Amino acid sequence: MEERFFTDEQLREMERRTVDRLTDAIDAGESEQAKEIAKRMYNEFLSMHDLYRNWITATLSEVAERYGDEALEDVMMEGVRAWWKPIIDSMPKEPEAMPAKIKMFVSGLHGHLQPLSITEDDEKIEVKMRPCGSGGRLISEGKYEGPNAFHTIKNAQPLTYGREKYPVYCAHEYAMEKIDATENGNPFVIVEPAAKLGKDYCSLIVYKNPDDIPLKYYDRLGMKKPNVG
Repeated sequence: MEERFFTDEQLREMERRTVDRLTDAIDAGESEQAKEIAKRMYNEFLSMHDLYRNWITATLSEVAERYGDEALEDVMMEGVRAWWKPIIDSMPKEPEAMPAKIKMFVSGLHGHLQPLSITEDDEKIEVKMRPCGSGGRLISEGKYEGPNAFHTIKNAQPLTYGREKYPVYCAHEYAMEKIDATENGNPFVIVEPAAKLGKDYCSLIVYKNPDDIPLKYYDRLGMKKPNVG
């Protein structure tokens, strides 16, 4: 009989969730160990985050390259609708609840595991991930280059915010806005793409009063702005 790789005790330890190991270390007052476990948990989540990021980008690339931009837009809209609409529907609807909605949105962005920069002025909240944890990092990591490059949308169109040579993953931002504006009248989040994608940082903008959303953001969606109020 071959020698066992692990003892039963080692197997039981391998079964445990990292978060349980972390809370046990905190309860035991072992702060240094807790920090190391927290870093391990971060790396575990980042690895899974990037696995799904790459998977969906590869899938969208295959759709675009096999069936073209029109099919890509259809698939993008339905794929985004499956996760974005439930998020929007779960948010409070009252105008006075806008701060709570913004906090919910920002909480979700923390799932990308990157630092945030948030500013506020009289009309809007502006959020930037530094760096963007998904589309931006795909570009900076060279995922759109070489023989196994992900798809770049060549022609300017609404899906690309009117820009040429647009990374396929980043086109989901258009779908988010279009779905929300179609069903609710106004997009909750406006995306202002960076001048140099993957080098500069995109802005995620929430207008405190949806009536203040500039007309240009409806124009690029191919939609009319609702009547004020």
